[in-house]
Amino acid sequence: MPTTRLQSGETPRKTERPGFVQTPRQRRTRKSNVLDRTSLDSDASEQSPGVDSTSNGTAKTNGKSNGHVRSPRSTSKRATVASDPRVDNSGHFEFGGPWGVGAMMIGFPMLMYYMWIGATYYDGHFPLPAQGENYSDFARHLASLVYHGAFPSIKAWTMYWVFFVFEAACYLYLPGVYVHGKPLQHEGGKSLIYYCSGLWSFYTTIVVAALLHLTGVFKLYTILDEFGPLMSVAILSGFIVSIVAYVSALYRGVEHRMTGSHVYDFFVGAELNPRLFGLLDFKMFFEVRLPWFILLMISVATAARQYESFGWVSGEVGFLVLAHL
Repeated sequence: MPTTRLQSGETPRKTERPGFVQTPRQRRTRKSNVLDRTSLDSDASEQSPGVDSTSNGTAKTNGKSNGHVRSPRSTSKRATVASDPRVDNSGHFEFGGPWGVGAMMIGFPMLMYYMWIGATYYDGHFPLPAQGENYSDFARHLASLVYHGAFPSIKAWTMYWVFFVFEAACYLYLPGVYVHGKPLQHEGGKSLIYYCSGLWSFYTTIVVAALLHLTGVFKLYTILDEFGPLMSVAILSGFIVSIVAYVSALYRGVEHRMTGSHVYDFFVGAELNPRLFGLLDFKMFFEVRLPWFILLMISVATAARQYESFGWVSGEVGFLVLAHL
């Protein structure tokens, strides 16, 4: 008795006919002429309560037929407040809110002084109370070290602000390129113009610093000798510039996304794009240019001190100079 394909477990094969091309099938879909009733129910449920639709398409609200649907007054008021770019009603705070940013504005300068004391007076170790010394005496000791070693002297103020004004002049007057920023929604799609002169400013700063050092007018390692006072001047200058920018933004009415908390708004900034003379962008100048140039000058000053004292520059300091270049 012959064995069928079903009994043998083999898959039936399609008959092959050489010379013939199979015609592709067309799949037909049936279109239903029945309207889904659920769509009608959903459309009906989307109508606002209290609004009656008549046969002529006119919507009546509060018994008046004017062809318009009035939205509640409170809703329009909330939409107006939410669309105001000067106000932030989200209730969301970064960095722990006012208490968090307040702690950072106080704690970070104290941390800088603590680390400076450790590097200057404790041979790089953590400053800790001596044997039998209580914490109040230890705190007074640290405050005394800061007062005598990091007092913001006139020399430090002069050094810092001469460098500050010089870099601002390089920003504005040295050759550079103009680029357009991203469109600002709260300004109606307006794009700010940024003047980028960082390349010329960088090399000009290096040449001027080298000339001052080689001629003896200003030895670069003076930055190391006055590091404590310069740090105090930098901290105070940061607060002064921030306060001026914050008050100026409020006075000119250009604040952006204010939460109502002066501590938090002061930390994140009141104005979105603060500028000086309409071209010197504070964010690009204070957050990018000045910090990087200062780091380079500190590294080069360390190399100059090593070379003048020992006649050579260590590999670690050379690496820092190369990294900041």
